[in-house]
Amino acid sequence: MAFSFIKFDKKKIGIVFLLLFMTNIFSIRGYDTPMYKNTTIIVLVLLALYTFLCLGKIKNEHIRLRKLVWGLILIPFLGFIPAYILHGQGIGMSIISAHIHVGYFIFFFLFLTKIKEQEVLKIFCLFGVCWSAIEIIQQFTYPTYWFATRYETDDRGIEIRNGIYRFVVYGVNFGLILLFYCFEKFMQIKRRSYLAGMLIALIGIYLLATRQIIVMSVICLFAGLFIMKKISVGSLVLLGIFSTIIYLNADSLFGDFIEMTKEVDEDYIRFLAYEFYGITYNKGSVLAFLLGNGTPKSPSEYFQEITNYQEYYGLYRDDVGLIGIYSLYGIVYVIMIIWFYWYAFRNRKYLSPYLQMYVLYMAGTSVMLLHFGAHLPTIVTGSFILYLIEKNIERNKSTKTSQYEIQCNNSRL
Repeated sequence: MAFSFIKFDKKKIGIVFLLLFMTNIFSIRGYDTPMYKNTTIIVLVLLALYTFLCLGKIKNEHIRLRKLVWGLILIPFLGFIPAYILHGQGIGMSIISAHIHVGYFIFFFLFLTKIKEQEVLKIFCLFGVCWSAIEIIQQFTYPTYWFATRYETDDRGIEIRNGIYRFVVYGVNFGLILLFYCFEKFMQIKRRSYLAGMLIALIGIYLLATRQIIVMSVICLFAGLFIMKKISVGSLVLLGIFSTIIYLNADSLFGDFIEMTKEVDEDYIRFLAYEFYGITYNKGSVLAFLLGNGTPKSPSEYFQEITNYQEYYGLYRDDVGLIGIYSLYGIVYVIMIIWFYWYAFRNRKYLSPYLQMYVLYMAGTSVMLLHFGAHLPTIVTGSFILYLIEKNIERNKSTKTSQYEIQCNNSRL
């Protein structure tokens, strides 16, 4: 697929605005206001209702990830059982708190729109450029900034790491797709546009200043060389330059981590969170093991309890990836995620290299980052990624089958 501009029509414009709006418009200031949140709920409910009523139109389509997506939608709603029995949270509150998971209906909605894989990919790449541009521009406009998940307050300013202002703008998933896709294409066709896309994405990822994402991105790029069998002096030099930049800034990027590990040793807070949410918090409950503890909803005691653990002890579920997911939704949900990684690995020969690299990134960071559930932007972006994977496997399987049939016919002749 050539890297070209999107030709917009009403359908593509609608999907662009849907993705942009439901992922908080790159964390635009004010995205966390009650009005914005309520509007996203209304849009989400209407979209899910429309999709549910129209599912009959795609019931005959062979959708490989259909059962997985249904599980991602339904299992979190079962969390009302442990939330009520173990924590006394009202059933209605638990169901309301799990409403964001109907966001996975977007996966089916994309089938209804019949949008092509290449069109979704172009939208992601466009968003990747926008996200990187925001990260770059705001480094120069600060103290004026428009997009951030971490604001200045009276108690603290914007975090600075290695001389970089950390706004933590949502959209790194777009940047990673841009990076991996342009890397794949550049290894095949040495076009300057692909090189420019790579560099823009790399700068954005570097300015995000999140250690695990930076390191895993480099690992995925090296893995991509082996996936594409493109090991060469030039490609190794290119990745070597980026790796050298990270190494030279290792003290700034990783110094806090190293210093904290030295001071706290075995009691480093992230590992405490792994142990707490993985073992201690469940208190041996079989119900919590199977279905998790459910999603807390303000102003319940369960919500306040979790808030206290986070604010006073630094024990955040979001910081422990799959363990946090296990604590919320149970082992059944985690098994589904593991099955997804196994499915992607089993079908890797039908996955384009850029998606293989992205799934590797997801798997490699899954112990620290959330890639499923928990937050609406994660769910919405994840729905698009699952759609890309579904369509990519379908297209590549069809292509390989056609090539095999042609070879068989030629051999007969």
